Amino acid sequence: MAIFLDERCIASLLTMDDALGAVEEVFREQGRGGVVNVPRVRAPIKGGTLRITAGVLSYCGLYGVKVSSTAVFGRNAGRMFCLYREETGELCAVVQVFGMGALRTGAASGVATKLMANEGARVLGVLGSGRQAKTQVEAICRVRRIAELKVYSPTPANREKFCREAAAAHGVKAVPVASPEAAVRDSDVIVSATTTTEPVVRGAWLAAGAHINAIGANYEHRRELDTAAVSAAACIAVDDLEQARYEATDLVEPVKEGALSWDRVHPLADIVAGNVRARASSSDITLYKSLGVAIEDVALAARAYEKALAQNAGVELPDLAG
Repeated sequence: MAIFLDERCIASLLTMDDALGAVEEVFREQGRGGVVNVPRVRAPIKGGTLRITAGVLSYCGLYGVKVSSTAVFGRNAGRMFCLYREETGELCAVVQVFGMGALRTGAASGVATKLMANEGARVLGVLGSGRQAKTQVEAICRVRRIAELKVYSPTPANREKFCREAAAAHGVKAVPVASPEAAVRDSDVIVSATTTTEPVVRGAWLAAGAHINAIGANYEHRRELDTAAVSAAACIAVDDLEQARYEATDLVEPVKEGALSWDRVHPLADIVAGNVRARASSSDITLYKSLGVAIEDVALAARAYEKALAQNAGVELPDLAG
């Protein structure tokens, strides 16, 4: 039986704890060889860009394909995921994934922070105040005892509102700040969740031992980190190496400049599986460059599907066999 899970249903089924568990598991299994990620393919369409991703999770017998498009078509239009059973090709679920996208991206940063940031990290600096920033803070507060949050975004009202909501949700001291530098300086963990085309995280501002989650720039023309910030990192992880080579301008530009080589960049899967050690000392700076990959979507959709069956949730679809 195939079911349809809309945004409201997904929100009722999946928690951040679900997402953290599913994402950590899928990257661990990828590090062990049981997962295939198909890097994002982009194609121009009238009014925007078509994006197609896919992933195979052999360890749980499922695969999935996501078709999405730029937001010019509306909030949910062009954002649909299909989950299949690997052995039979049977369609299991059709899932709306607008909300799930922010959840899985936050969870990936949570997993990276858990394994790459110092245990004593207490101060979180955030650049951006949108829906992605919200799930970033939620995930990081799950894996570290964050006591203070510093938030910058260009519109004062937005960063002030974000801080009020974060303080209430996570019991932290949340302070709006007036510049990217103020958010980055003296922060143990930094999140950049922006749409900027110019770097907003500079190496000169980084404290010893800081961990960076750079999640906003996954297009060729976007860049959140300057070369000094990337060069300062003792360990750099990405969610997909192949995809990073053409989407991660934060890394591509330092490589072009000769300040970075790709052999210094590791799959997050290798860190989760224990194949690569993230830091040698508490003073090391570490970096997770997130692009958003299909295996995260498959992992969360699978978790939602399991919970939906257990709770008799979702809408049954007609039998499409034959």
